[in-house]
Amino acid sequence: MPRTPATVKGIAVGNLPLQEQIQRRAYELYVQRGNQSGSEIDDWLQAEEEILMAHEHAKNDREK
Repeated sequence: MPRTPATVKGIAVGNLPLQEQIQRRAYELYVQRGNQSGSEIDDWLQAEEEILMAHEHAKNDREK
């Protein structure tokens, strides 16, 4: 049975390099804020946390 990749906010986790997954999510957060600069670091940190958590959940699901 083929495995479906875990997703974070619609982004498939595992199909892209980790840094690119974080970049894409950070950009998505930026767009959601109305394309206003000034919170790039916050966007990056939030994206990093979400992606890493999704990876951890996916890992735990595979171990079950």
